[in-house]
Amino acid sequence: MFKMARNFSFLSLVYLILIKPKYYFIMKSSSFAIVLILFLFSHNSFAQGFGDYQWKDEMMATPEIPAEFAEADAVIFNNEIYSRGSFSGTFPYIEQLATYRTQYHVKILKEDALEDYERLVLRRFKGRIADYVQIKTVDIRVRKASGEVLDFKVRDLPVPEITEEDDYFDSKDDLFIYQVPDLAVGDEIEVVTIIESKFLDQGRIVNLYSAYPTLNSSFTISVPLKVKLKGDIYNGMPTPNVRTSSTNRIFKWEMKNLKGVPEANTQGTIFTKDLEYFIYELNFDAFRQDQLMSKVVNYADQIFQYSEDFLKARVRKKKKLTEFYDKMFADGAVAFGKNAEDLQAIEKVYLLSDFISKKMKMVSEELEDFEKSEGIEYFLTNEKTDYRNLMRIYRDFFERFEIPYFVAIGKKRFDGPIDLNFVSSTQIGEYFFIFKNGDGYLSVNSTGGLNELPWSFYNTKCYMRDITDRQAKLQEINFGDAVLKDVKNNKRSSRAQVMVDFKNNSITQKVSNSYSGLYVRGARGWVATAHKADTLVKALQQNFDRNYRAHKNIKATVSNAKVSKFETSPPKFSFKYGYQVSIENLLKENEDNFSVQTDEFFTHNIRYVVNPENRVLDYHVPFLGNDKEEVIFTFEKDTELANAEDLITKVDNDFASYEFKVTQLKPNMIRIQSIYQTKKLFVAKEEVKKLDEINQAFIKIRDGELIFKSK
Repeated sequence: MFKMARNFSFLSLVYLILIKPKYYFIMKSSSFAIVLILFLFSHNSFAQGFGDYQWKDEMMATPEIPAEFAEADAVIFNNEIYSRGSFSGTFPYIEQLATYRTQYHVKILKEDALEDYERLVLRRFKGRIADYVQIKTVDIRVRKASGEVLDFKVRDLPVPEITEEDDYFDSKDDLFIYQVPDLAVGDEIEVVTIIESKFLDQGRIVNLYSAYPTLNSSFTISVPLKVKLKGDIYNGMPTPNVRTSSTNRIFKWEMKNLKGVPEANTQGTIFTKDLEYFIYELNFDAFRQDQLMSKVVNYADQIFQYSEDFLKARVRKKKKLTEFYDKMFADGAVAFGKNAEDLQAIEKVYLLSDFISKKMKMVSEELEDFEKSEGIEYFLTNEKTDYRNLMRIYRDFFERFEIPYFVAIGKKRFDGPIDLNFVSSTQIGEYFFIFKNGDGYLSVNSTGGLNELPWSFYNTKCYMRDITDRQAKLQEINFGDAVLKDVKNNKRSSRAQVMVDFKNNSITQKVSNSYSGLYVRGARGWVATAHKADTLVKALQQNFDRNYRAHKNIKATVSNAKVSKFETSPPKFSFKYGYQVSIENLLKENEDNFSVQTDEFFTHNIRYVVNPENRVLDYHVPFLGNDKEEVIFTFEKDTELANAEDLITKVDNDFASYEFKVTQLKPNMIRIQSIYQTKKLFVAKEEVKKLDEINQAFIKIRDGELIFKSK
């Protein structure tokens, strides 16, 4: 369905099929939402089966490696993504059954590349996700340096023992992990993976670069003739080869002899500035019962058509809706110290966005059948909604109370600017509302507070139009970079008081997490959702259970979780929540001390830099800010941090800073502070080592341990 495509993209699917060790920790942070989805539905998990691939041809002959790639750690001879889908339903409820094949053939030239290929690591699809995605086929064959070709059955490959020192230990239950026997430098390996998916592919932005140099890279999509595909190419990208069968039209984009760009699809990269790429979009107008009255030729038309398709509000019980707003305004007027009839437009919008942010639960699954025909008053009074009806609520609100408004579109800053000459929903990251306030404009976006946009829509061109006027033109609006640079308000603070009981190997933490500015939007989501559903303790408990699922002897018990601050007004949008957790057997007892991994307490979401030594692309920081974590340990007897001198750190440069401080407050009390700060939005590729220097200082701490010794 269209709604599904918003939550789980095709590329996310492809990237999660095969996980490369070298970039796994980068992916862990950027793919947290997907990982969380998999976890939330893991109670229905099952062991997914897959079969072997029937190779159509012999393993290709080893091609000559160009001199420019001779010093690479590995060279990819062929890298393919192929998709084929069948579609059904009536617009906008389109369903898809798709087959995706990813296939690569690589030669390992140096020892450093072995870690990327000596294991085959596949993501397990579980629970509800597994209802929509299944691995159908996985196969692997290896050409040894001697020329011998070995065709392995993946299910027969040895499963390596995953110890606590292994990068995959904490996540091993979410993965299939197989060892490729005796893989060595000089060997070639070819892997094919086929999955079946019911998530709708609407289109995307794609480049064909990989981590290693690639002699041939291609992306092919086969769609029924009924489904139209339009696209465009940029930065010198070759045009696709197009052919037609009796039932389908097949588009293939292909490039040869590409340099390795490990950072091409990682955070911090705007690859559209430098790399060849293409955009495509699937068009489902043929599935409409009523064909379009007019053709969409520009983004003003696109916004208007979207409003016609998705933003027409239905009201079943007008009296009920009137009573709802009357009460909301009456209660709000008391808070503002005025009468309801004296409320200004901005105050009315604030009251609605405040209600939506704090009260309304977002339904991520499909609505019940009876709910699909309900009016917006049903969702408001029941304090729940899906994305589509939320947008309808806002549109109706503006028109009902005669507040001039616009529907706006934005393309995420890291995807590059909107190309106005190529009209495509693929370029639109989100639709949101703008309304006039005095001489300026304010935004309303999903469940955010008033004028609270995601960081990705700042410092980039957005566009808006008045959908109440059929002749309205497209207008440009740019929200600037002031919010991105607002270090004063962009803050995250975590404070924990930890009682340590060595005798019983237990700790009890009282944790308080505070966010403001742009840190809020990313961190508030699942906590606010659980808070509105009154399930915060349960959600946190599930999170701890997942974290320790690979450690059978560690048990965590969460209690007293609550949200203590939830503001929806700019510029801070302050959000604060806390909880208590008791954890058994977390400490490791040695001869005369106890130790614990540092990352149990310090977990900054730092600005990771991929490929800092040979960076091809510039690095762009999402936003600037201060991230501070403080933990105060209290012991039953006098205790010191035995390795404090090894941990105390302070590094600082023009781009970021990091400090790790240890203070013995009392003989039985130790305070540890970890502070990470970003200072510049843009880091030229020649200077990314400086940002990485700060990151590595924290990573060294994070990957270490705290060693406590009683006096």
